[in-house]
Amino acid sequence: MGQVDPEESLEIGRGVFKRLGDCTASDIESAIRLIAQRHIDRAWIAEQAGGADRGELTIARRFFADATEAERDLIAYWQMVKLVEEAYSDNKRQGTD
Repeated sequence: MGQVDPEESLEIGRGVFKRLGDCTASDIESAIRLIAQRHIDRAWIAEQAGGADRGELTIARRFFADATEAERDLIAYWQMVKLVEEAYSDNKRQGTD
């Protein structure tokens, strides 16, 4: 994963930007949803334009094919946060915290 720049501007809503260092967890989640929706839309359009699958990229592969390194890093980071939160919740429920 690349270096995180807290000064980087992050789009947290359509046309709404915030300094990454000032983002809350919900801001980051909103940014990831926005990134994901844009990539899904582009992948879906490409899928429809291509007609039947002729050995072309699947929607999932198209999704990541156009993602920038920073977008992939942000999505990977958020996935790790969610996995840690899930493990913590599981341990707490089982009393192994």
